[in-house]
Amino acid sequence: MRRNEASLKTVLVTGARGTVGNYVVSLAESSGYRVIASDIDPRGVRAPVRGEVRAADLTDDAAVSRLVRGVDVVVHTAGLIDVAAGAGALSRVNSEAVATLYEAAAQAGTQRFVHLSVGTLYDAKAAGGGPLAESAPVAPRGPYALSKLGAELYLRGRAAGDGPEWTILRAAPLYGRRGRHFAGTLLAIGPMLGMTTPVLPRPAGGPVGSMVHAEDVARAMLFVLERSETAGRVYNVSDGDPMALGTRLGLTFDAYGLRSVPTGTVPDRLFRVGARLLRTNNVSKSFDVAALAGWRAVVLRHGLKPALKPRFDEEVLELVHQRLELDDGALRGLGWAPRHGSFDAGWREVLRWYQAERWVPRYV
Repeated sequence: MRRNEASLKTVLVTGARGTVGNYVVSLAESSGYRVIASDIDPRGVRAPVRGEVRAADLTDDAAVSRLVRGVDVVVHTAGLIDVAAGAGALSRVNSEAVATLYEAAAQAGTQRFVHLSVGTLYDAKAAGGGPLAESAPVAPRGPYALSKLGAELYLRGRAAGDGPEWTILRAAPLYGRRGRHFAGTLLAIGPMLGMTTPVLPRPAGGPVGSMVHAEDVARAMLFVLERSETAGRVYNVSDGDPMALGTRLGLTFDAYGLRSVPTGTVPDRLFRVGARLLRTNNVSKSFDVAALAGWRAVVLRHGLKPALKPRFDEEVLELVHQRLELDDGALRGLGWAPRHGSFDAGWREVLRWYQAERWVPRYV
């Protein structure tokens, strides 16, 4: 990576023990930055060789003011993902805390602020079923995406020169080390089905969507940080390998080494009907309870760590029945390209990490 400004020496990475933040810490340090790695809990945060770990609750104004002292740039990856936390908690962490962090950074003289947002902000029907560019209308899918939109609106409302120059990255659904949300649910389906049958059904079809490796999101955040032309802009980031949900499930079964048999193409309307049914309160809660119970059985049988909690919340169910293909041509036009451009290869590598950590079973 090239360095753009000699003054960009110290980078604050929030959410440093998270799926993206963990990668940002190591990549930023290898690029020559002094790194301040921060999370609400310092346990599990890798201490930088050049820098330090600073624990902070981003909803605490005083803690945030201390956190940004001596910081030249902020890479903000922290966020609350758990929809079960409620809309109020999501807003406090994903919207209000971003404003608090930005204001404190402005007071501290910070020069740049790179913020991680989500591709699920888009109106999935806006492009007529095609890839969604940054100019597409937004229609947040559920309370998590709505809270992320709140942060974007705050940053985009700041006048040029009134605080650090910001850049926003809208990421496709993530997978990578430590990931527990949509990717964790995908990884749980095969083992849970395997508890009931030696040969898994392998459906084809389903909504087409993009995903992205967390390391590539981290790389993209540092890429835009070092380029002045990205200030005040929003960029999509994905792996450029869109595929149907059924295909992703099949590749997951293959990566595990689970036997499966094709069951034909499932019409999109069945995915929509199923998702609509599951979104009703009673059915959704019952399905969530059943999924957690099924996963506990997998954990007990294989002697796993209880790190994953597969969920079928509103955010996940939207991805089950709505197309979400991101157009990341604007970012690629600047010279960025994903290291993990093949979902199959990247997914297999990540699965090996989960297995080494005993988060999911081994079958071969």
